[in-house]
Amino acid sequence: VAGDISFSSTVDATTAGVETLTITAGTGNIGFTGAVGSTRLGTLTINSAGDVTAQAAVSASSILQSAGTGTTTFNGAVDTNGAGGIDLTGNAFTVNSSVTTTNAGAVTITNSGLLSIAAAGDMNLAGAFTQNGAGAVSTTGDITTTADNISFATGVTLAGDVVLSTGVGVAGDISFSSTVDATTAGVETLTITA
Repeated sequence: VAGDISFSSTVDATTAGVETLTITAGTGNIGFTGAVGSTRLGTLTINSAGDVTAQAAVSASSILQSAGTGTTTFNGAVDTNGAGGIDLTGNAFTVNSSVTTTNAGAVTITNSGLLSIAAAGDMNLAGAFTQNGAGAVSTTGDITTTADNISFATGVTLAGDVVLSTGVGVAGDISFSSTVDATTAGVETLTITA
């Protein structure tokens, strides 16, 4: 069923990292206009949605999306501080601002449509980055982990210069299971430190 859920202002926990927010919208859209977690939420869970749009920053102990039929868009900075990190499953995902995890939080994105990471969507992660969906990837954002793996299951297109790093002098694998291409021949660069 379709029913939209919208927040026209902020969404906050009472006690940082404690209260959780679980949203089920079916094929309806979810919209956050104001900041989410100025006082950090516990787990933010999205069970189902069409489009999900976060216009401002999102801060939670962890972020879980189980399903989505449209596009999930993060226009503000995303920050988690729990071991659960960020685990997103759905159609398309657009990351337009920075992503930060601490306390071993990983980022896993299972995209059946396009995963688009903007130049402002740099990721600094305390856990692994895993893209394991069937959809393609277009990226201009850098990804840095603390000795944790970075992996892409499907074709990656560089929309700008990209830097991937698991750190210097530490163990962290970087793997591409499909193609890696520039957008314009001979223009976009890829720099890897593993």
